Amino acid sequence: MRRHLRGKRYDDETIDGAIDKLRAQRYVDDLDFAKYWIEQRAKFRPKGDRALVSELSMKGVARETIDIALGELSPDSEAERALRAIARPSTRWRDLEPAVRRRKIHAYLAQRGFGYEVIDEVIRRDGATDQPRVSTRIGRSGIRA
Repeated sequence: MRRHLRGKRYDDETIDGAIDKLRAQRYVDDLDFAKYWIEQRAKFRPKGDRALVSELSMKGVARETIDIALGELSPDSEAERALRAIARPSTRWRDLEPAVRRRKIHAYLAQRGFGYEVIDEVIRRDGATDQPRVSTRIGRSGIRA
């Protein structure tokens, strides 16, 4: 908000006064915003803690506020978000070789800001082991693909 008002050429004293008034009336609350943002991301576009920190920082939320909001999440929540994040694309990877599947999962989650420990846990939970998967798809000729 401060950046926007500076862009409109308001002086710092006016900006500080406006922000103080809005905070007093609870129209501007970075902690509530950070909690809301994290909750919405968890539901609709799951991302890892690193990505959430980056997004909220770009929106002007202080790092301490972000840490408080993330600290209120359960420790397993990042792994749960990662599992939800791969739910849809993992159906496309179902018939891939286990090593290829692991690489795909790793790349997909890393791009979305999940840490290596979480990615490894998701790969273990997903069952992308070295056991070859038996295809259950049936091709046009009626033979399993």
